[in-house]
Amino acid sequence: MYKFGTGSKNTADMIVEDRQELIFVVENKLGGVGYFNWNIINYRPVKEKFFIKVILVDQLDSSHARFSDVFNADEVIQFEYSGYENKYAVLMRLHKLFGIGPGAIVCNDGLEMECLHLFGSPKTVFQIIHDFYNIRLAVKLGAVTDVFISHTKLFTNVLKSSDPAEVKSFHRPHGVLILDLKEKTYSGKIKVVFTGRLVESKGVLDLFAIDEILKENEVGVEWSIIGTGPMETALKLQWSNKGNIHFAKPSTNQEVISMMHEHHVFVLPTRFEGSPVTVLEALSAGLVAIVSNLPGGIDEVLTSDVGFKIDLGDHKKFAEAILFLNSNRDILARMSANARLLAVDNFDIQKTSESYFQLFRNFREFKRIGFNTSTISIGFRLDRKWLPNFLVIFLRKMRVGK
Repeated sequence: MYKFGTGSKNTADMIVEDRQELIFVVENKLGGVGYFNWNIINYRPVKEKFFIKVILVDQLDSSHARFSDVFNADEVIQFEYSGYENKYAVLMRLHKLFGIGPGAIVCNDGLEMECLHLFGSPKTVFQIIHDFYNIRLAVKLGAVTDVFISHTKLFTNVLKSSDPAEVKSFHRPHGVLILDLKEKTYSGKIKVVFTGRLVESKGVLDLFAIDEILKENEVGVEWSIIGTGPMETALKLQWSNKGNIHFAKPSTNQEVISMMHEHHVFVLPTRFEGSPVTVLEALSAGLVAIVSNLPGGIDEVLTSDVGFKIDLGDHKKFAEAILFLNSNRDILARMSANARLLAVDNFDIQKTSESYFQLFRNFREFKRIGFNTSTISIGFRLDRKWLPNFLVIFLRKMRVGK
């Protein structure tokens, strides 16, 4: 159910030239979490001595788009499993890839944390807090975590306040690639872009309503929607009678940022975010960001001199922000320059990756003594140690008629 991708020797514990393992467990899913880990790994300090292993967790019967960029790691493992399987068997298989030696594991999702809860590990466990979903994981399974790293001060303080004497919680912002970009022009039609996964929670279907308000005010803009996802067909149908829309699926992260730079304004009417990479990419490309006003990363990053925070679902206010920028090109140019400068000074991946590795290098001193053995229910009735995996697969497929 799993196979080994490119990399070094296929061993359960890898120590090469006295380098300890640093394992990143990443869901094989297109989106901000994947790119966060990709950025940290691919732009790590040049002389970093860890043996970097990436475990790409891929649920084969999931329809989501897969992560396509290549990790610059010493070993990349494709861990494949089915949702029909006995979860205990899946977690046991995953645990074998963690090895029995010292080092560190970087967790991003629930599967690896459930694995560590069941079987433990001598490695130091870092949990990345991306959004409120990870906060829920921390509440349920945080006993397995030695160190929490949050993109936002809000989540850092929430975790630290739970037990200031014991909980190790650090704030480390996202980072993005800062490209060398040509000077932007601000004449002509306003060019507006959305980037991200094409899912309903990102507010992609709201873009059409915003454009309708702009049309009512006799202001035409050029739209680009960059990304892929389950709402792609619905979006193209929604915009089928409009000629001011362009859909794109760049193959690399650099292409995404370069394409974003051709625009003036970034719009994200999202309903759920932690600290979105796309906002930082927009700022790095000199875009004025118009984003839903949500607590956490957006609130901390998006100041009034680089963008607008709009009440959730308020299409009129989103449109009014675009109308304002259209009528005030000097302000648009100034905010664009501020956005670029903010990204260069605070979110350059070359600097932020180093700040993460400063924590990873201290894995030995962060490791807690002992392991929490409290019982937390994992999976469902068929996810039991004593049930053969083939039987569980058979029963579950019978239940859904496959």
